[in-house]
Amino acid sequence: MHDDYAVFVDRVVKRYGQKEVLTGICMKVERGIIYGLLGASGCGKTTLLSSIVGRKKTDGGEIWVLGGKPGEVGSGVPGPRVGYMPQDIALVGEFTVKDAIYYFGRIFSMEDSLIAKRYRNLHTLLELPPDDRYLKNCSGGQQRRVSLAASLVHKPELLIMDEPTVGVDPVLRYRIWKHLVDITKKDNTSVIITTHYIEECRQANKIGLMREGRLLAEESPTRLLTLFNSETLEDVFLLLSKRQEEGRLQELTSQRVVDDQNNSMLANDTAGSTTSVATSVSTFEIGHGSTDILAKKKILKARNALNKSRMKALLDKNLKQFYRNITGIIFLMTFPILQVGVFMGAVGGDIRNIPLGIVNDEAMSVTCPGFSFNGTATATDDRACQLRNISCRFLSYLDHPMIDKVHFETLEDAKDAVLHGKIVGAMYMSSNFTSFLEERIDKGKDIEKDILSLSEIKVWMDMSNRQIGATLKYKLIDLYTKFQNSLFDDCDFVPGFGDLPVNINFIYGDGDEPYTVFMIPGSLITIMFFMGAIMTSQIIITDRHDGVWDRSIVAGVTSLEITITHLVLQASICIIQTAELLIVVYLIYQQEYLGSLWLMYLMVYLQGICGMAYGLMWPTEGMPPALRIFSRCLPFTMAIESLRNVSKRGWSLDNFQVYSGMGVGFMWTVFFGVLSVYLIKKKR
Repeated sequence: MHDDYAVFVDRVVKRYGQKEVLTGICMKVERGIIYGLLGASGCGKTTLLSSIVGRKKTDGGEIWVLGGKPGEVGSGVPGPRVGYMPQDIALVGEFTVKDAIYYFGRIFSMEDSLIAKRYRNLHTLLELPPDDRYLKNCSGGQQRRVSLAASLVHKPELLIMDEPTVGVDPVLRYRIWKHLVDITKKDNTSVIITTHYIEECRQANKIGLMREGRLLAEESPTRLLTLFNSETLEDVFLLLSKRQEEGRLQELTSQRVVDDQNNSMLANDTAGSTTSVATSVSTFEIGHGSTDILAKKKILKARNALNKSRMKALLDKNLKQFYRNITGIIFLMTFPILQVGVFMGAVGGDIRNIPLGIVNDEAMSVTCPGFSFNGTATATDDRACQLRNISCRFLSYLDHPMIDKVHFETLEDAKDAVLHGKIVGAMYMSSNFTSFLEERIDKGKDIEKDILSLSEIKVWMDMSNRQIGATLKYKLIDLYTKFQNSLFDDCDFVPGFGDLPVNINFIYGDGDEPYTVFMIPGSLITIMFFMGAIMTSQIIITDRHDGVWDRSIVAGVTSLEITITHLVLQASICIIQTAELLIVVYLIYQQEYLGSLWLMYLMVYLQGICGMAYGLMWPTEGMPPALRIFSRCLPFTMAIESLRNVSKRGWSLDNFQVYSGMGVGFMWTVFFGVLSVYLIKKKR
């Protein structure tokens, strides 16, 4: 039975949340006819058409298109058996008029010579704009004509058009209808057309009047006018709408009510508490089972998951969307350079000008004017180290770019400045500091506690900003160690006597590298990761917003083809972006690297392909054990460590801690690729 119809819709229900958009709708479209679907905006026409072409899943009922269910193997729907013109333009703005037709022709696996022939015919028929005009520069009416041509280029068995004549002048509208009549007669093409212009559907072989998700009537225009004794289809629609309202107000039951005057045209819809009036001249067979009609006919081969012609068309589309968008090119090519430039210039450098309060009760002047190192520390027969004016000697070591010395007269003033956030720390040296320090050196373990306290340099710090406070703390310790060594050197102590009794040697690095060196691998990985995500998602979001995505799927494009073609473009552009980052970091900023530059390039490049997820730049050793395990499973963490091992340790690909990071990135790439294909198929 289904083979006799181009479209067979049986009791279809579709809901958006709690709202029922299609309410048990039934519809039959015979082969080789023009079917006009009429109804106000929001009545469910577009939803019904989207369900017919397989882009929306229904919540109940069945739809058969050209003898098969949309989406099933062998149905050809979505695919080349259907021509679909959506209500939106659904074309790529960066396409020229000619590009748009050739794109869909190639999607339908047509030869270029045949596309050219069809394009010439459609150009004349539809009065299309010049070949080289960009669609974004065309008027709304011109864009709709190009959209119509794209749906006609491959001569489909079923042509579905959602309001194709909006914005078209009457002469061209007449020619379009004439062409539709011709293809139904000559090629036995079935046409479903929706329109706001009710009277123009007089040329249709059959019309369906739709209101509030229900089909009120389904019959030829002439038959409807005769049965309802009306002069216009608008009058018929008005009459049926009133009867539908009357049926609701009277709370009609699900029993079919036959209107004898209209030759059994009026009937109540079925099911539950919500009733409606459905009209149909012909009896609608609803008692059939769900027998798969395809089991009784030769099964057509499923459309290939990968088709050379379709992939060529998709690659061409993606490329033209990219290089014809000058702003996008500038952004994608310069933004990585800007990001890494800002990072190198602003992040990880030595901190400067930390305000440190100084209170020196020993010196006559807190600024130690005219101070000289000469004679401040000497060895004598009486003392191991005779000292003089040591507080000023130590303060000279604080002449460092990191420290901004702020002098105070009293310790109370300095502490008050710390409390009010004016300075980060307050340093205090007592009166007679030099003599107490001298006595400390001489007496050693026999020194009194009060002298020990008075020989100390006391510091009060604000550690609310841990990074600033800790940086100043360790810098003061480092400077004091240097001061102490120089003091003991002048007193003829063994070199290194003033060092801490911990001898630290560096296998990798030198201990004085700025924090930038540690952060560079994480920065490169992060920048490339998100640049890859931005680049791909921008094209996908644009295609979805403009309707090109759905229209391409209806034309037969598979989810795998979309994913692969986007990945190919992204991978190509990532080659340039990766080179930009490494040139800026290692050539312009002259950052040292010990390993293979090509291996580093490959690792950053793979992260650009990997795409979307989050990683951590903080060392995993600083995390709780559970979080550390979780972190190592993320796309960034091991990749950053691997890149750091290559750049600063010179390790190669034969080391587990290098190739493990690449392996994690590869697995995430595969995971996201498979997930993308799955979501593209399922999300409708």
